[in-house]
Amino acid sequence: MKPVYAFGEVLVDALQNGSVTEQGLSMPQAVFYPGGAPANAAVAAARLGARALFIGQVGRDSFGQFLKTALNHYGVDTRYLRSTDAPTPLAMVTLDDRGERSFQFYRQGTADVMLAAHKLPSPNEFAPGIMHVCSNTLTELGIRRVHIGFIDRCRAAGNLISFDVNLRKNLWPDQTNFREPIQSMLKRADVIKVSREELVELWDGDAEAELVSWAFAHEAKAIFITDGAAPATLITPVARVEVPVPSVNVVDTTGAGDAFSGAILFSLCQNETPDWEAALALAVKCGAWSVGRAGAFPSLATLEDVQ
Repeated sequence: MKPVYAFGEVLVDALQNGSVTEQGLSMPQAVFYPGGAPANAAVAAARLGARALFIGQVGRDSFGQFLKTALNHYGVDTRYLRSTDAPTPLAMVTLDDRGERSFQFYRQGTADVMLAAHKLPSPNEFAPGIMHVCSNTLTELGIRRVHIGFIDRCRAAGNLISFDVNLRKNLWPDQTNFREPIQSMLKRADVIKVSREELVELWDGDAEAELVSWAFAHEAKAIFITDGAAPATLITPVARVEVPVPSVNVVDTTGAGDAFSGAILFSLCQNETPDWEAALALAVKCGAWSVGRAGAFPSLATLEDVQ
C-alpha cells in the first residue's frame, strides 16, 4: 500500500455551540475541533486504513500541541509536523439551519503560512505515494512559492499529486486573485477534486468543459466534481460517471469535502491502476456519513461505518 501524504494547514475550528447567559448578557459558546482541509483528508484516509502522514507547521502554543495530539489520536503520522513561535491558525465556524457552514479565519502571520522551504522534508527521503494539497497554501506569495516548489519536487520524485480546490475566497487578499494560482496547481495535479460552486468561480462560460480541457491537456488522470446533495461526477479521459448522494440528516457540512477526498486517497493507495468508479462510490458514502456528525476529525468514517 502506498503512503498518503497531506501538505498544508492544520488549524482549530471553533464551532459555535449555543450560548450562555450571565448577568443578563448572552455570550456565544464554542467547541474547539481539530481541522484544516488537508489535515482532515489525512485523517479521513487514515480512518479508512491508509498509512497517512501530515506535512505542515503549528505554533508552539496549546492549540498547536492539541492539533498534534489529535492527528496522532486518529492515526496520522506527524514526523513532518514542524513548530514555530508564530500562532496556530484558528477558524470560527458557524452553521445555518441546514448545517451549512461559514468560516471566519484568524490566519494573519500564522504558523501554516510561515512555513519555510528548508523545514520541509526532501521528497527523496520518503517512499513515493500520493501527495494531497489544497488551495489555502496558495493565498500568499511566500507560502505559494514554498507550496509550488515542494509539489514540483514531489512530482519529480514519483509521487502522484492530488489537489482539492477547496476555495475559501475570504483568505485571498482581494478575494479575486485566486484564478491563476489555482489553475497553476490544476495543471500539476494527477487527481482533481472540485465543487460545482468552485468551478463557477474559476472559469467563465462552460466551467466544466473549461476544466476538462485544461486538466487533460496537462497531467490529470481523473476529475471528481461534487455538488452538495446533487450527484457527484467522475470524469476521466475515457468516461463520465455520476453517483447519487444518499439522503441524510445534515448536522454539519464542515468535513464533508475532505471526507470525500480522503476516500479517494485511500482508494488510490491500494493499487497501481485505480478503480476510479469504486473510488467515487466510496467517496460519496464517506461524504454523506460526515455531514451527519459535528466537527471535522470526529465526523470521518471508518470502512466499517460505511459498509
